[in-house]
Amino acid sequence: MTKDDPLKKTYLDICCRCVERAVRLGAEWCDASAGAARDISVAVEKTGIKTADAGQGEDAAIRVFVRGGMGYASVSGSARRDIDRAVERAVALAGEATPDPDFRALPPPQPAPEVEGLYDDRIAGMGVEDVVRIAAANIQAARAMEPDVNLSGHVGLAVGEGALASSTGVAVAARGTEIDADLEALLKRGQDKGYFYDFDFGRNLADTAPEKVAESAILGARRFLGARRIHSGRMTLILGPLAAYGFIGGLVGAANAESIQRGRSYLCGKLGEIIASEHLTVVDDGLVPRGMRSGAHDGEGTRRRPLTIIERGRLVSLLHNSYTAGKAGAESTGHGTHSGGIAATNLRPALGARPAAELVREVKEGIYLESGEIRPDPASGDISASIDFGFYVKDGCIQFPVESAMLGANILELLPRLDAVSSDAREEPGILMPTLRFQDVQIAGTE
Repeated sequence: MTKDDPLKKTYLDICCRCVERAVRLGAEWCDASAGAARDISVAVEKTGIKTADAGQGEDAAIRVFVRGGMGYASVSGSARRDIDRAVERAVALAGEATPDPDFRALPPPQPAPEVEGLYDDRIAGMGVEDVVRIAAANIQAARAMEPDVNLSGHVGLAVGEGALASSTGVAVAARGTEIDADLEALLKRGQDKGYFYDFDFGRNLADTAPEKVAESAILGARRFLGARRIHSGRMTLILGPLAAYGFIGGLVGAANAESIQRGRSYLCGKLGEIIASEHLTVVDDGLVPRGMRSGAHDGEGTRRRPLTIIERGRLVSLLHNSYTAGKAGAESTGHGTHSGGIAATNLRPALGARPAAELVREVKEGIYLESGEIRPDPASGDISASIDFGFYVKDGCIQFPVESAMLGANILELLPRLDAVSSDAREEPGILMPTLRFQDVQIAGTE
């Protein structure tokens, strides 16, 4: 970074000034965020580099409460006049908003040590040519493996710094880096097609191998050549790491306290109840060193801590921000966003006793789902998903990829059928992705 780089500015000073001005104008409670980011994105299309873009910008946002009614305003850039006007808009909007008696307070200051490994000087020092080089390495590797492959996706990085201050005395600042690559490969053999995608990401360059993603995607695409139709029936369903991670993410998303308080979640009324088999324990941990979603504080300044959401099948916690916690008479769990939402961090299911390969060998008949969106309807819990990246399993062996098959279930009926979690897992920075096995699941085929 150069001496005049906007990332070198003291954004905490901007936030504190916004808060002071908002209070003078009549804010009862308020917080402000400000920061800057630099990003680079290289798009890959048809096994070639399509575009290479770089951007840099600053922004600020302020949230004001008057009688519980909220006003929110944001601005691009760091010009003092524009920021002052945003503060004025937020205060005016809060004054006009309908009073909300459920609002209690913004979080008090909660000092916390920094989480290690969220900023990497090597990533911060990379330029467009470095990201292009990674994309080109993927393209070269792809052509060497499959000259006619259709490779698409993107490689990118981001470097950012930001701060948050509030009328309660919160004053925190943080910086971070990340690099990511996600690529999809399409192979054709006459009328046959094989398709797959993969990704890699991290806060530190040492935790990633972004130049290897195309190779992984092509190996996956080869496995999906020769797909066949299967018959309908009730059988075992195994979710591989990618499919399991999406499934767990959808489940944790339903434990959002705001959705539950509004009656929009299939987990309404389930807190404290058993919703899954004893094999399922899920922890949300925003303090994992080098974790993609790690940070000492959430977007409201609440100190983060590991939170067990499901313990041996029982729903023991919901994800709260300061508003939902105040409404429920609970404590914020450190999952608030500055705009007022709720977001999970690093999800880490507890591992089982046996490896995934052994779980597959025990299957008489079933489907192994490598990847896919097995996310239930957030309100009803119903699942209706096509099996696009699945394999038919017979007598403990993976036989062939499947096509034109569907999965239909309700998640609250599916969760008790979980009979095993693997002892091994795919691990990305901060995140664990084990394999999950369910018994007696309805699969609709077209054979």
